[in-house]
Amino acid sequence: MTDRGDGAQQLVLTLEEALELVTFLVSSAEICLHEPRFYGTFRLVDGASRLIDRVLQHGENQSTAFLTAFKQEIDANKAAMMSDRDTYYAFLRALPAPAAAELKRLRAGSILEVPS
Repeated sequence: MTDRGDGAQQLVLTLEEALELVTFLVSSAEICLHEPRFYGTFRLVDGASRLIDRVLQHGENQSTAFLTAFKQEIDANKAAMMSDRDTYYAFLRALPAPAAAELKRLRAGSILEVPS
């Protein structure tokens, strides 16, 4: 983790970690051509969980508590795709709101922290 100089932290993945995630995403895109349509949604949330895991491995940051809880929520609910599609679809619909709220919180904090 490095400081950009404006109060924001820059998280850095290793090249291997980045390539692992890229490989997962592009292979997921290809397999979506053959799988049932809703499997793609599982692959996207699983990819988000994998990315969060990598971010958390790089140490504490302004969103550690949020990311930890968000990853736990994803991991606890993503398998519902196989057994309870209504619950899974409700989970997918609710997932963007907390992520957007955290992004908004971080952006507001960055604006307030920048010296005038």
